[in-house]
Amino acid sequence: MEDLKELLDLIEELKELSKEGWVIVVEGAKDARSLRDLGIEGEIVIFSGFLNTAEKIKDRKVILLTDYDHEGFDIDKGLLKALSSYGNFPNVELKRRLFCRIKKEVTKVEELSNFIWRERNEL
Repeated sequence: MEDLKELLDLIEELKELSKEGWVIVVEGAKDARSLRDLGIEGEIVIFSGFLNTAEKIKDRKVILLTDYDHEGFDIDKGLLKALSSYGNFPNVELKRRLFCRIKKEVTKVEELSNFIWRERNEL
């Protein structure tokens, strides 16, 4: 119960930051759909290469929310490097806090909304 509350609090934080204009970067359309299912209404950018994505979001406040796997970490590393050349240092802390609560069961953003739905229904 406490873990679910902490997870839901992190989702609320993500919603608020999104409403405040932070852009969320994800790996694919299924990830974006999962976030929309959780009620996130702000701009979500789907990763389309390091330079292309960095160019789109270079002057914006950014949250990197890629999968919690090798590919996701590689994307984070490349985007951090590309964005830092613009003086932009994205938020990666929210991803870490989110997945630290659920990484035993979920490592992909696209699975997030279904996981939360299941956890709520089990209560």
